[in-house]
Amino acid sequence: MKFMYNSKKTWSEDDMKIFYDLTKKFYQIDDSNGLFLDLGANIGTTGIYFIKKFTPNLKLLAFEPDVENFKLLRANLILNDLYEKTTAENFGLGVEESQQIMYRNISIPGQNGLFQNSEDAPTETIKIISLDKYFSDKNLKAEDIKYIWIDTEGFEPQVLIGAQNILRKNPAPIFMEFNPHLWQKSGYYEKMMALLTEIYESYIWKRSFKTSEVYPIEELWKFQNETASLGGDIFLIKKS
Repeated sequence: MKFMYNSKKTWSEDDMKIFYDLTKKFYQIDDSNGLFLDLGANIGTTGIYFIKKFTPNLKLLAFEPDVENFKLLRANLILNDLYEKTTAENFGLGVEESQQIMYRNISIPGQNGLFQNSEDAPTETIKIISLDKYFSDKNLKAEDIKYIWIDTEGFEPQVLIGAQNILRKNPAPIFMEFNPHLWQKSGYYEKMMALLTEIYESYIWKRSFKTSEVYPIEELWKFQNETASLGGDIFLIKKS
């Protein structure tokens, strides 16, 4: 927070520029209309910044389950004149509709998640819905999605599996947090990989963003039994 206030820019500015540039390199994206999906939006430091900096013609669709973060997200949308062109939802995304216990990180609210981060972490019951069901209920079109940013603190496999119908119709560019140790803990690593190898061809890991070194999507299997936190993000490239 202090960095963002003093520098007048979001902490993930470089990552967003990389996402935008890689998408232009590997995809044919028309930015004149459509949706930017911010899954795990926190207080809007990604979605708001990306829309204003790179894709001013797109609409923002943001999901943030934490009630306190969601209040700040709405406030930031108003302060940045994006409230009218944003749909913000106060629930999380997963495989199917359910109620889940979320563990809150008081010192770093951006790390709230469904995996317990400490023994005395306060909890909050949140609503989970699949992105496929949400799009169906709202009569939204998968083809309107232009970018997908996922930062859900290890819940990425469930988010992806819950969006499998959408991704099969539109294998949109995805930039997501790399959490193999939590992916395995979730119990959905295999199902996630089955989906990704069906739709996507390769990926670029944050460690190689500068060189744009491309790895076959199947290589993500080698991290299946990873116990340490590797960190970083990956960019997914669809099959040609």
